[in-house]
Amino acid sequence: MGEYTTASAYNAQLLGTTATNFNRLIWKAWAPHKCKTFAWLIIQNRVWTSDKLATRGWPNGSICPLCRRTQETALHLLAACRYTRRVWAALAEWVTCEQLNPSQWRQTSTVLDWWEATANIQETPKKTLRTLMLLVAWKIWNERNRRTFQQKELSATSLLAKIKEEAKTWVLAGAISLNSWLSFS
Repeated sequence: MGEYTTASAYNAQLLGTTATNFNRLIWKAWAPHKCKTFAWLIIQNRVWTSDKLATRGWPNGSICPLCRRTQETALHLLAACRYTRRVWAALAEWVTCEQLNPSQWRQTSTVLDWWEATANIQETPKKTLRTLMLLVAWKIWNERNRRTFQQKELSATSLLAKIKEEAKTWVLAGAISLNSWLSFS
């Protein structure tokens, strides 16, 4: 029988947990706390998308409000939806980073896998890239909610304009690394 210590209790509590890169992927990026919290939840597949609502037996539209073609899941919402992919493609062109274009992405089965692959694109400033990912994910979620609860829609081009506008605000608020990578012309 072992001796009880604070350290042994702490280690027992962590027994069986899996290590994640949330600190590197989310918490060290520059973004408002609400955006980081949202990213932390969606990466763990814990946001109320229609697939999650259906498993609880809650009424919902089940179809993605952005593309209106496929069941909404967290992965679909961020990476597979044709509307979202247009936003990412336009963003890739804006920041001149071809690897952000969805046509360059490898197939993934979870939001965490997709987020890690995208956040670790070679030859890009990592903190800036991760900050931008938080912004885009947050704005996609906002657009999803606008369509769901207000029955209002923005085109992918208009959403990119909102992303650019918000990026400027983030730069003014302290996300200085964004300014060096983005062109606001």
